[in-house]
Amino acid sequence: PESRRHQCVRSSSAHRATPHSTLAHGLVHPSHTTAHRRFGGRTEVRMTIGLAFFHGWGLSRRFWQPLAAALPDHPHAYFDAGYTGEPATPDYDLATQWVAVGHSLGWAHALQNPPPGGWLGMVSLSGFTHFCAHAPGDPGQAKRVVERMVRVFERTPQAVLQDFLTRCQLAELMPEEDPPLHMGRLHHDLHRLIDIDVNPLLAELSAPVLALAAQDDVIVPPELTASIFESHNNTTLTWRADGGHALGYVHANWCAQQIQPFIHNLPHGQTTHR
Repeated sequence: PESRRHQCVRSSSAHRATPHSTLAHGLVHPSHTTAHRRFGGRTEVRMTIGLAFFHGWGLSRRFWQPLAAALPDHPHAYFDAGYTGEPATPDYDLATQWVAVGHSLGWAHALQNPPPGGWLGMVSLSGFTHFCAHAPGDPGQAKRVVERMVRVFERTPQAVLQDFLTRCQLAELMPEEDPPLHMGRLHHDLHRLIDIDVNPLLAELSAPVLALAAQDDVIVPPELTASIFESHNNTTLTWRADGGHALGYVHANWCAQQIQPFIHNLPHGQTTHR
């Protein structure tokens, strides 16, 4: 299916876009080096652009395997929430400029955990700054739905996780029994969905943003995605008809086709943004 693209670039005479719009340590490949080009007696230094991947609730870096394979020309670093195994944050090479790639709750984690130089750009895959509706009738999930999910998780955690991943179209990524699931971390982050709100961090962000979303996402509904990204400065919001909440996994090649030109057009080798 064809995607629909919505370009929203805000200025001082800001206008709202119309709705027709469309942690393991980082792995730096030996071939990814800083480029130097000579111009007479002057050397131009172009820094490498790396991708830092942040997964969502109930998942691990396995979610990123197809997309990382489709974007082989950049160093990769990974956030891991430690739902199985130990948690870890990306190992940022300071000679590299970093682009965040966040899925679902991972997008909020990326906003909260920039590298020392800030993000050069950010990519959201079914991401959000808040998950539950601020008030009745607002976009987002009802708090009572997530609160009930938390209560049921406290009794039958594996059943809740399996049901959630199935609704996400990610049942095949249900963690194995060994290593065992870390129920405390899963419970903590599930509970965070009730009140998480990193909208102030997004409002302060000056780095370019690419938001990719599916119109059939039942976890992060299109209305919520539109309310977050359509009015944000320097943002491209691109829709695909299908893919659900698994967009970055089941349509990794399509996502890579959107991400590659976004990276190409970033101010490579220039000032990064916080």
